[in-house]
Amino acid sequence: MTAIIILLYVASFLVIWQFVAYPSVMGLIALLSNSKRKKLSYQPYVSIIVAAFNEERVIEKRIENLLELDYAKDKYEIILVDDGSSDNTCQIVEQLIANRKADSESPLRLVRHEERKGKASAINLGKQYALGDILLATDANSAFDRNVLKEMMPHFKNPKVGAVGGRYVTSNPGNSLASSESFYWVLENIMRTGESALESACFFNGAIAAWRKGIVEADTQMIGDDLDMAIQIKRAGYKIQYEPRAIVYESSATTLVDQVKQRKRTTVSTLQCMFKHKAYFLLPRDLYSLVIFPSHKGLTMLSPFTLSAIPILYIISHNSEVIVPHLIVTVSVFALLLGLLMLLKARLVKREKGGITSISSLLRIAYYVLLNEYIILLGWGDFLFGKRSVLWEKAESTRQGEPT
Repeated sequence: MTAIIILLYVASFLVIWQFVAYPSVMGLIALLSNSKRKKLSYQPYVSIIVAAFNEERVIEKRIENLLELDYAKDKYEIILVDDGSSDNTCQIVEQLIANRKADSESPLRLVRHEERKGKASAINLGKQYALGDILLATDANSAFDRNVLKEMMPHFKNPKVGAVGGRYVTSNPGNSLASSESFYWVLENIMRTGESALESACFFNGAIAAWRKGIVEADTQMIGDDLDMAIQIKRAGYKIQYEPRAIVYESSATTLVDQVKQRKRTTVSTLQCMFKHKAYFLLPRDLYSLVIFPSHKGLTMLSPFTLSAIPILYIISHNSEVIVPHLIVTVSVFALLLGLLMLLKARLVKREKGGITSISSLLRIAYYVLLNEYIILLGWGDFLFGKRSVLWEKAESTRQGEPT
């Protein structure tokens, strides 16, 4: 019985740490850290790489969005990498290039893969043509705030910074599924802000990721090229900075099928990165490999098993003197830390919608969490049985409209 009690409290600790304690700790660090205002005058030349596959519905609006960035026009270029599209994506871009005003707009170029090879290959192809020392990869179905480059680039004045990530915000939080995902990204914002202040952000989002050109190559065998590059950059001794003022907007999936597709792919890509870099994590040598990555990503991949362990251990023990005290302690600690996390959210994140404001929103978030745990299990199955491809499967519900 002693062994069961120990296992119960270990499982509870891991669950509490992952879902509320670690985000709260990072939130406190973010709140207490002295954020130094950057010198916005530092404007290195940037090559923006947009990987696209069959994006005729959104590509024109996306390029217009990038041409309107609040950054010196002679300090950035846009490279559209077409990954073997079979629609009119290339024709639309070629027409935009033909119509552009050379003296008043940043350079716009189109390079092509004759056949589809995946985002990592597209990034590497764009890199070959890039003139900038800083590369910024983004997606065709997203939209930047005008100040993205102005906020991100000054971080590179510090030679220890190898990469900078921006803040991802769902542009359709009114949808019930999207609303729950919006809350997930709010927590991501809190955690990455604290991680960046402590040592290094866990990773950057593929829709807004900038890095020094010469320090990393996208691995064409990896599904999660953004996570893999972040780990490579950290292993090379650089810091990954998070800039919450640099915002990218993207529609969240609004159908269950697309949610499952996206989250399952994220699970498989995370597992792939964990096993590729297992030596780095099994023999931790810094805060990133010892605390940040295991807490932010590692425990997430194990959470279906730790969550399932608790009711299984209850059944095995079949002892109310064990179950009741454990349940009271676990629920009480979880609730207290959740309350702290909500207070920190109110202080740290003011722009996004998405939070626990009612019983119905709490139930939606609980449903999203349970759905996500199920999807992680599906992802484990795909990973173990080799069901994966570097070719990204588009979630069509994220492309129903143009970026706003």
